[in-house]
Amino acid sequence: MLLPTKKALTPSRVCAALFRRVRLLWMRMRNPRARFGNKCDVRTRVEFRVGPGATVDFGEGCVLDRDLTVECDGVLRVGDRTIFGHHCTVAARSSVIIGEDCLIAEMVSIRDHDHRFERLDLTTREQGEVVAPVRIGRNVWLGAKVTVARGVTIGENAIVGANAVVTHDIPANAIAAGVPARILRMRGETP
Repeated sequence: MLLPTKKALTPSRVCAALFRRVRLLWMRMRNPRARFGNKCDVRTRVEFRVGPGATVDFGEGCVLDRDLTVECDGVLRVGDRTIFGHHCTVAARSSVIIGEDCLIAEMVSIRDHDHRFERLDLTTREQGEVVAPVRIGRNVWLGAKVTVARGVTIGENAIVGANAVVTHDIPANAIAAGVPARILRMRGETP
């Protein structure tokens, strides 16, 4: 049986680790209303827009890849060890709660609000927004370019395939895909 070997501390690895810590410290200083757990890895060009009274909380060991955009006027809570791919957007007017150990691939959009558009005598922009909380359970994998709409709950251990648009709840252990996303099968079942 082979035991895992410890990686050698090279000058480049030490430099990279130090740079990650400096970026995290810089992010904490720039965003005093946001909390970042220990060992968070904040990559380049991560942007936060946090309103007064908003709560932003990233658990321990989260990875925020490059060009992540976070817009929060409400509550955003992300569990430990959740990974965001590059160019993701998370926007919380009311509440977005994401569980621990989630994999959120590149270019995913998660929003708890949408535009109103019922009236024809006003522009869409003038009609305001509809807001409903989003809940994503632990160990969820959202594939590349998934869109999660307002009011959706995705159960733990669910998988949502690339390019899906989630407009309705996805139960725990489901594998879903499509526009709009629909359940293809449950994890643990034979295909």
